[in-house]
Amino acid sequence: SAHFLVGWALAESMSAPEGLEGRQKELAEVLVAAGQAHLFEGWSAAGSDEEAKAGFFAQMELLESSYPGGVAAYIASAKELLAASARGDNPLEGWVPSVPEGETLEFGSEAWLEAEAIGGKEAKKCGFVLVAGGLGERLGYSRIKVELPTETTTSTSYLEYYVSTILAIQKATKAAKPLPLAIMVSGDTAALTEEMLAAHNNFGAAPGQITLIKQEKVPALSDNDARIARDGEYAIQAKPHGHGDVHVLLHSSGLVKKWAAAGLDWVYFFQDTNALGFRPLYATLGVSKKLGLHCNFLTVPRFPGQAVGGIAKLTNEKEGKAMVINVEYNQLDPLLRATVSPDGDVAGPDGVHSPYPGNINQFVLACKPYAETLEKTQGVMGEFVNPKYADASKTAFKKPARLECMMQDYPKVLDPAEKVGFTAVENWIAFSPCKNATADAVSKNPPACALSAEADQYFHCAEMLRVCGCAVAKQTTPETWDGISSDILSPAVVLKPSMGLSLATLKKKFPAPDFVTVSPTSTLVLGGDVTVRSLILDGGLVIQATNNAKVTLAEAVVRNSGFSRVAAAADAPEAIKIRGYSTVMADDVPVLDLKGPGLFYVTTDPNTKTLKVSRKPDCSLS
Repeated sequence: SAHFLVGWALAESMSAPEGLEGRQKELAEVLVAAGQAHLFEGWSAAGSDEEAKAGFFAQMELLESSYPGGVAAYIASAKELLAASARGDNPLEGWVPSVPEGETLEFGSEAWLEAEAIGGKEAKKCGFVLVAGGLGERLGYSRIKVELPTETTTSTSYLEYYVSTILAIQKATKAAKPLPLAIMVSGDTAALTEEMLAAHNNFGAAPGQITLIKQEKVPALSDNDARIARDGEYAIQAKPHGHGDVHVLLHSSGLVKKWAAAGLDWVYFFQDTNALGFRPLYATLGVSKKLGLHCNFLTVPRFPGQAVGGIAKLTNEKEGKAMVINVEYNQLDPLLRATVSPDGDVAGPDGVHSPYPGNINQFVLACKPYAETLEKTQGVMGEFVNPKYADASKTAFKKPARLECMMQDYPKVLDPAEKVGFTAVENWIAFSPCKNATADAVSKNPPACALSAEADQYFHCAEMLRVCGCAVAKQTTPETWDGISSDILSPAVVLKPSMGLSLATLKKKFPAPDFVTVSPTSTLVLGGDVTVRSLILDGGLVIQATNNAKVTLAEAVVRNSGFSRVAAAADAPEAIKIRGYSTVMADDVPVLDLKGPGLFYVTTDPNTKTLKVSRKPDCSLS
């Protein structure tokens, strides 16, 4: 229990308030020594406001314990960074960019299949880290973003999709143990994430397979002297420190050390609303293994001037240093102009894209070296500060600032001998975030909103079938909802993770692609062990195989009213409203939920023209 004694007045010598004992006195002395005595100015006398004062020290204890080195270390770092900001120091001064070593893979190429084959063997030794500290307010959604549906045909949430993908990898690779998932949450998202997992029995994950690691905030700063901003008399303004804290949390929780000891070789970091991010995983792991990379950035093509960071090799000859790192887009152009490209951020040899691949904040780290690095650094990444100054004197701020850190800055703490590279793939196979409200997305290209993310997921699956050789027609007339137009919302193809994560596996599921035809307005949903030998689809079809059911679809002709999109109702849930439409399934669409074990043969009855299911538990369908 807290003890508050008499004499709260601040001493003339700028010491801690008089009369404190124990931990409260220690915390107050930490603040005074760090130049924060102003936080005690105006405190009332003993016997009054004691509950508020207790709250102050509780908040201070949390801030002290959650930052490596405590508040004193935070203030010391802040003073250095704020002084550099006031001087106008260029953090990239002396560094010269060049294109780093990496591998560019075209989906479906021999190089892709080779990388997938290597990575498929590595995936059973991979842990996963999901950075999910934010709410969906920017999207017009008041709850956690991972609760949003990836698409409205099945309404599978992002979190369910990610967990089911990890479980599919686990099953396909015959992993010896459950593959672990760590989810970084915040004070805003922790309870809602716990509630969601509990309500859905962890989406089938084993007990202990999913671990939540909670990010705390850091003190906000009111001026260039790094004075902590007050929030009333007895509280401190605090703000998020940035997603770079994930490394601190993975260290302090001991998770990565535990994973390395358990024999895991890789850790994959991924984002909260990019449903395409797992498709290139096998290939990315294959590149990591082939090139011996400690850190491997998954990247996509980047256009000159695009608001996406670029992966570059930076060399500082004066200091004899080099590193491969993400350079933020607003720093890349001036850096290029000052060094190797007078025209700045312009296209490379292909005349279209920047030669520096685009960072999407998804990357693979080698687990054991990563664990060793965390031990050395405590997971602390390089920080930066971006104050908005009140005037030209650069002393006071328009609003409180804070130090920030980014997860992708991890290579900055590595020894030069550690290899860092990239795997570059096409956008459609790897990257379509859901991060913008529709009103903002109208003026952006790409929109990166709920509608575009859903459309890109359908296109992603449809295009994979085209690569396999299936005749999947393309939408001929664009659809527009709330000002966002798309010509890839149809056909709506959903291939659940249980259908296979690699292209090689998918090709086996469609062994005779010349006999598979999907019309431009159709909807096809497949999940589980489903092999499609011949199909003509003009409408909707849903097949889910569970509990070790093996399904073969052959000689199937499916024509019906399919699925349609209609304008969202005025009282529609937020997840629907942010798209502008809802998806409706017609009554005549066949939905087959086939539970095993056993073998199922699905074909069209020539008499009724409807699908019939034959169960054959004792014979092979090969």
